[in-house]
Amino acid sequence: MNEFEVIRKISALMPPAPPEVLVPLGDDCAVIEIGDRTWVAASDMLVSHHHFEDWATPEDVGYKAIAVNASDVAAMGGTPKFVLTSGGAPGAETALRCLEGVVEACERFGVYPLGGDTTRADALTVDVAILGQLATQPVLRSGAIPGNLLAVTGELGASAAGLLALEQGMPGPERLIRRCLRPEPRLEAGRVAARLGATAMIDLSDGLATDAHHVCDQSGVGCIVDLDLLPIKADTRDLARSLGHDPEIFAATGGEDYELLICAPGPVLNSLSNNVEVSLTVIGQITDGDVVFECTGEPVGGLTGWNHFT
Repeated sequence: MNEFEVIRKISALMPPAPPEVLVPLGDDCAVIEIGDRTWVAASDMLVSHHHFEDWATPEDVGYKAIAVNASDVAAMGGTPKFVLTSGGAPGAETALRCLEGVVEACERFGVYPLGGDTTRADALTVDVAILGQLATQPVLRSGAIPGNLLAVTGELGASAAGLLALEQGMPGPERLIRRCLRPEPRLEAGRVAARLGATAMIDLSDGLATDAHHVCDQSGVGCIVDLDLLPIKADTRDLARSLGHDPEIFAATGGEDYELLICAPGPVLNSLSNNVEVSLTVIGQITDGDVVFECTGEPVGGLTGWNHFT
């Protein structure tokens, strides 16, 4: 089973949601109503030897654990507010260093750390639960409509290139390594996209090849993605090619970009591009057919991103 087959089986075990739960399991965040406010809630875990190796410092791991959760909130159009952080580490010093990274990220993203739990463990593991606040209706994965355009924020493939550099023990490039270890969630772009009327969003954690399928599956639509349009910077292209990878395929499958994949009508994307500092690149459109990836005008099959259980 892959991760999303596991999630479907878990969903079948869940009791009916109470009225306060507006969106249950299955999106980037759950959506809950408390009093007169609407909140989003999510959690993500980082585990040593699965998500990272010794090339990541405990501070990097703590920082990234907050960043990836904030990215889930961004994908709903929300603002992250509070986190609970729990984890295990081989020693107290490692746990403290990890929490230093947690606090650093919280300060950067405007999140308050409420506390959590620590324990001794054979390998460093960090789990973060986040609460974010919504000022608009949440943008779900299930709202894409045929005729919508597909766009991504920022750049693709840089984090995967940084990971390759770390795994190969390369002394640089520092920019790509930082993109892997210290991702920057697109909080402003998510909020503005929600306000302007984006129909669907997802954060690109598992890779475009996988995450585009998630949006299309939940929306009951298809899409055409032109890999030649992917925003890939020169240093990412050079590193990918140097290690025998096609840059476009590499960027579509690498994962951990923590950019936003946004579905919206063209005028909404034009307005979004004019209202945020991060770049926005149209890479395809939503259709009523299948999910199709094309490169140089030819379909490319078999593209998949990150799978937690393989």
